[in-house]
Formats: sequence, C-alpha cells, structure tokens
Amino acid sequence: MVKLIRFIALVSQSIFIQFVHMFGLAAFIISAAMGYFRLPSWTVPIAAVIFGVVADKFIDESAVSALLEKAASANQRGGFLIVVYFVITAVGYISGAYGRHYIKNRQ
Repeated sequence: MVKLIRFIALVSQSIFIQFVHMFGLAAFIISAAMGYFRLPSWTVPIAAVIFGVVADKFIDESAVSALLEKAASANQRGGFLIVVYFVITAVGYISGAYGRHYIKNRQ
C-alpha cells in the first residue's frame, strides 16, 4: 500500500514537471482535441508512447529538474515517461470527450 502511494506521488510529481516544461501541456491539449473530435480510444496509448519517446529523447528537462529531484531522476527512464504520458493523454482524452458531451447537451 505504501509503495502504491509512493508511486502515485512520483507520477503526480513527474506530471507537474512535464506541465511546467510545457510539453506535457501540449500533450494534454492534443489528447483533449483527440477526445473532442471523437478519435478512437485506441489512439491514446499510441499518443502516450509517441509523447513519452519524444520527451525522453529530445526534450531537455534540466531547467525544471531542480524542482523535484526524485521525479527528475525517474524521468531519466524512458519507460516511466511513457507511463506519465499515458496518464496525461488518458485524462486529456476523457476531458475532451466530456467537453464535447457537455457542449452538445448545453445547446
């Protein structure tokens, strides 16, 4: 139970770092658009892998890594970033789909 809580805390800290770095925010907005425009839900894991690999290989996080050192060291592992971006894209997709549903019912 304690390990699960620590893992959730580490993932949330890493999501915070990705949003501060603005690449996580871009991934969230793109996945929200995917949900809003009714793309199939199987595109979420594909987008998560793409965003995770791009963030691992091409994005330099040294400017914001001093915020949370444990999460920054976990972000150095590519597999962990794929998990983080899966959470970001899944929440973005769901919020985009909910936004579409909310706007449709409001009119």
